[in-house]
Amino acid sequence: MKIEKGVISGPQLIFLIIGLLQASTLTAAFITGITKTNTWIVLLAGFIIILPLLLIYTSLSKKFPNKNLIEIIETTYGRYLGKIISILYIYFFWYIVSANLRFTADFFSTYLFAEVDISVFIIIFTIACIYTLKKGLEVIARASFILSVLSIFVFILISILIIKDIHLSNFLPLFQINSKEFIQGTNLMISIPFGEIVVFLMIFPYINNTNKVKKYAFGGLIVGGIFFLSSILENIAVLGNLIPINFFPSYQVAKLINVGEVITRMEILIALVLLFNEFVKICIFYYAVILSIAQFFKLRSYKPLVVPIGIISVIFSITMFDSPVEHAYIASSIYPIYVIPFIVLFPSISLIISWIRKLGT
Repeated sequence: MKIEKGVISGPQLIFLIIGLLQASTLTAAFITGITKTNTWIVLLAGFIIILPLLLIYTSLSKKFPNKNLIEIIETTYGRYLGKIISILYIYFFWYIVSANLRFTADFFSTYLFAEVDISVFIIIFTIACIYTLKKGLEVIARASFILSVLSIFVFILISILIIKDIHLSNFLPLFQINSKEFIQGTNLMISIPFGEIVVFLMIFPYINNTNKVKKYAFGGLIVGGIFFLSSILENIAVLGNLIPINFFPSYQVAKLINVGEVITRMEILIALVLLFNEFVKICIFYYAVILSIAQFFKLRSYKPLVVPIGIISVIFSITMFDSPVEHAYIASSIYPIYVIPFIVLFPSISLIISWIRKLGT
């Protein structure tokens, strides 16, 4: 049973993927603390590794053009094991929703509104997401297009204004990264920005031209990856060896802008970009959660789940970390291992089983 009635276009899928990757430009701080000025190297390595993984996702979509991830899992793994894995995916998507709500709240509470409790930001942000989710997938896609374009415009503006502070010598010495840092950084790069693209297996069936999902998905990945790489390179070129001690490098770069004592405080734009991008990312995973639960219980609509899932997410996000430091530790040390089954093992095994059993088209 097809719960989602709306459809989106291929270009809208591209901008959804771009929006998801843009949201990771500030969370790259989890990686820069490890790889420092060589972050661009692990980004390229992570991008290369994600290409065959995205090929797996799009191949699953091609074999099961009218099924989302939960339906594919139940088809390939069987009724009982499929249910167990579906529950794990629901928790995986839900964890990302709550973690990003908390990340956004911590940012604004730390850098802009220090006297405001994080719960205020989380509740307001969740209400905005609930309103959008109630409108359906098509509204999320349209919002993603507008906000992604605005984010790209802000990035270009910041790049122009900060060009005088760019020093290519900050990249030297090149390739000063040991094997442990490279492996950890690459694994983290795959886990947080790139591997999260697996969530689009919940959205691929609702593209108006499912035959071109592969084209649109790779297009979004390439454009989003270029944007991500450009942001990392700019941060390194401006901050150099100071990049590991700045938890939000892009924000710090924008703070340095001062054109004739007239154009200053451009970090406000970066804060807005963070807000826009995190809104898109949270809406995507929020949508995946409620659609997964509705699919799991064979409901006719996911919309009755929007509010209760939002309330639980608020509670979870407020209580899940004691501090931003704990969040950073879990994100950099535990999370990359935790996500491997969801982004690599389960999709790969599903595709292999579908080939062996000749399932799908």
